[in-house]
Amino acid sequence: MIWFPLLLGYLLGCFLPAYFLVRWIAGIDVRTIGTHHAGTTNVYRAAGLAPAVLTALYDGLKGILAVSISNSLGYPQWISYISGFCAIIGHIFPFYIGFRGGKGAATTTGLLLMALWELSKGIPIKDLTLDLLVLLSLVLILLYTTKKGDIIGFFVLPALAILIGIRTDFSKSWFADILISILLIINLRNISEYKLFKFTEDIRAWRIYIKPFSLILFCLSFLVSHGNFLILTGTVLSIFLITDIVRLVNKKVHGFFHTKMVFKIYKEKEKREISSMSFFLLSTFIVFFLFERNIAFLSMLFLAFGDLTAKLVGMSFGRKRFFGKTIEGSLTCFIICFYSSYLMSITNLVDLRIGIVGAITATASEIFPLGVDDNLSVPIFSALMMSLWKVL
Repeated sequence: MIWFPLLLGYLLGCFLPAYFLVRWIAGIDVRTIGTHHAGTTNVYRAAGLAPAVLTALYDGLKGILAVSISNSLGYPQWISYISGFCAIIGHIFPFYIGFRGGKGAATTTGLLLMALWELSKGIPIKDLTLDLLVLLSLVLILLYTTKKGDIIGFFVLPALAILIGIRTDFSKSWFADILISILLIINLRNISEYKLFKFTEDIRAWRIYIKPFSLILFCLSFLVSHGNFLILTGTVLSIFLITDIVRLVNKKVHGFFHTKMVFKIYKEKEKREISSMSFFLLSTFIVFFLFERNIAFLSMLFLAFGDLTAKLVGMSFGRKRFFGKTIEGSLTCFIICFYSSYLMSITNLVDLRIGIVGAITATASEIFPLGVDDNLSVPIFSALMMSLWKVL
């Protein structure tokens, strides 16, 4: 009878108050207005506050209801959770209106809150309080700088997933991890659909989005010997530097990269200078060569994530400018650097006070026109200040 809780979850998800209330009150299909989805915002737009509240309540609770009923019927926990997933599927693909319903964010959020409540019971109250305060500070800064829920989710959801990974093991957190992934996909879809991130003409968006994947390179420093890591990083750096040098001195190679290639790798300003990709790898080699591994690792997190968010938020939501940067971008840079320091502190890799010094230094290096590429100044100066603070 495993099919019963799954069917139950799907049917609970299929019932869309947004569709029926707007049809009853306004006589229209809610999917023909606004975002063209059966969601709370569209209900408010077409029928007012009370129907929107009713919609939000049921959409947020339907997944929890599916899990609770399945549990009460004696089904194993994992089957009950799958019943909750089926409620999300039913919400997005209701059979009676052409399999086109809502986006599933409210139902997924309701289930995630339920999962987080269960996970919180196994975390010491002191740790839980600190985690919540740090996450709240991240949300508040992003709310001030971007004022966009999807952008807040874009940053906060991965931050939450990492915290969960540190505080619990996967056998307990898999349900929450999958729900976070679903919400992140919804956020990314909305960001793309509404073009919330705005890039200047000379920016290569793919280079910004791929930057977080450099974390894989940094993590190798924990898996291989220090010498082998430097050899690996130095080899990759040499490839990029040689390519840059040949590109700059050879007209044919220069023309190939900057004129003939349809897929543009380099920025317009990099036609006559070393690329920021080479500077990024150079800074990686330098900080891991000169400084203690944990401090080097954290300083590169400041560059890969703090400096990245400063650019994204500054370009898209920057309003107040100073030193050629924006307050919004710099505030976001600091809170991401601070969050990185917090993660390093709860894993006992770097003392939080040292991390905060690094976060302040990294943000200042990003703000002030030092005449040095950010890819060099942010990690090197922050690693230097953290190292000095550690010995004082």
